[in-house]
Amino acid sequence: MKKDNIILIGLLVAIALIAILCGFLAFESKEEQKELKTDAIKIKEEYASLNNQIIESNKKTYKEVNLSDKNPFVYKTEEEIVKILEKETGIIYFGFNSCPWCRNMIEVLESAAEEKSLGEIYYLDIKNIRDVLSLDENNKIIKEKEGSSNYYKILNLLDAHLREYTLKTKDNKTIKTGEKRLFAPTVVAVENGEVKKIHETTVSTHKDPYTEMTEKEKEELKNIYENLIDSISINVCNEGC
Repeated sequence: MKKDNIILIGLLVAIALIAILCGFLAFESKEEQKELKTDAIKIKEEYASLNNQIIESNKKTYKEVNLSDKNPFVYKTEEEIVKILEKETGIIYFGFNSCPWCRNMIEVLESAAEEKSLGEIYYLDIKNIRDVLSLDENNKIIKEKEGSSNYYKILNLLDAHLREYTLKTKDNKTIKTGEKRLFAPTVVAVENGEVKKIHETTVSTHKDPYTEMTEKEKEELKNIYENLIDSISINVCNEGC
């Protein structure tokens, strides 16, 4: 009887060890899968995570975004974007996934890149790097949030191409803040540190970012992006890359 108990305990220990080993291997496999995710997949999932969600503040619904698994978007840090703007060549997309204008244009930008066989578009999420200004009760400008140091470097590098940062008073008067603003979305074509072309928002006829663009508007925007891509000399990925 004692021998039987020892065998039983041994079997239970062996089963427990096997279960622990299987769990460990499954965890490792999941971690490896996370590491194997490309930027394209991560960005696709980032935008899709808000699909059709209702926004608490205004009860609007986020537009559905369905990027391909092989979309051209590549994450870049602020420091990398500064370096690209200073002396390198490429297409840069400034935006963020909860920006309704961005959600309207990003698939069009992907389509333009595919049409032009452009392998990479550098992506910088600017949601939390910008400064935030507002007006007090006397219409004096208040800085609610400081921008990152690299954000101000990006502003300086793009200064000649950006709109002014303005605020509206309660009676709808415009107050100039004295600085520029990097709006989302902004797409920039830069060649050897020289900005060739830049495009903000979508198209002039598209007034409501929560309403999907018409096919005509999408085609107009796609042509803008294709011309922007054509403005620089860059290696493209043709068949066989």
